[in-house]
Amino acid sequence: MRGYNLSDKPEEISSYSMPHLMEDVKQLIEAFAYTYPQYVKKLVMFDAPHPYTFIRELAENPAQREASSYMSFFQQSNSQDELLANNSEKLRNMLTEPGIKKGYLTKEEAKYVEAWNQPNAMKSMLNYYRASSLYPFEERVRKPVALPHKVFQSPTLIVWGNADEAFENSNLDGIEEYVPNVTIHRLDGVGHAPQHEQPQKVNEFMRDFLSK
Repeated sequence: MRGYNLSDKPEEISSYSMPHLMEDVKQLIEAFAYTYPQYVKKLVMFDAPHPYTFIRELAENPAQREASSYMSFFQQSNSQDELLANNSEKLRNMLTEPGIKKGYLTKEEAKYVEAWNQPNAMKSMLNYYRASSLYPFEERVRKPVALPHKVFQSPTLIVWGNADEAFENSNLDGIEEYVPNVTIHRLDGVGHAPQHEQPQKVNEFMRDFLSK
C-alpha cells in the first residue's frame, strides 16, 4: 500500500487520490489474471459504513462529526510533525496502547512506531486524508457525496464493533438501501478493529458467509 512503511511514497498529494488507489487495486487483481471490477463476488468489511450513510451522519449527527474530527487535524500540513513527536506519543495513545490494554497487541508486537518513522512515511500516510473527497473536512462534511455506483448488489458481510470510537452505530441505519444483500454481525464491547479483538468470532462469521 503506497505511503506505508517500506512501500513507495510519492510526494504529490494527488498520488493518494481514489483514482490512483483504484488503479493500484486493478493492477493487483489483473496480476492474478482477473479483470476489474466484476469479480467482486462477495465483500467482507470490518467497521466500514457505506459512504452515503457516513456522509449523512457527518451532516446530521454531531457525535459523528466529533468522532471524525481527527480527519481535520490529519489534513493539516504539519500534522505529521506533531504525531511523530515524543516517540509518536499521540499515535501510540490512539492506536497501539489501547490494543496493548485490551490484550490483542503486546509491546513486542507493536511495531507500528518503527513503520511510522520510516522516511516520509507519516507524511505519505496522512496524504490519504488530504487527497480524500472529505478535504477540507470542515467544508466537505455538509456536502452530498457523488459516487459512480450508489448501490452495491453483491453479497456483503459487515462485522461491526458496537464500541467503535470512529463510527457511530447509526451509520448502519438504512444501509440496506445501498447494500440490499447485506449480513451484519454486531459485537458488543468491540472497537474499530474486530478482526484484532475477536479474531475467532470474525473468522467464524467469514467462513460461514463465504461458504454459502
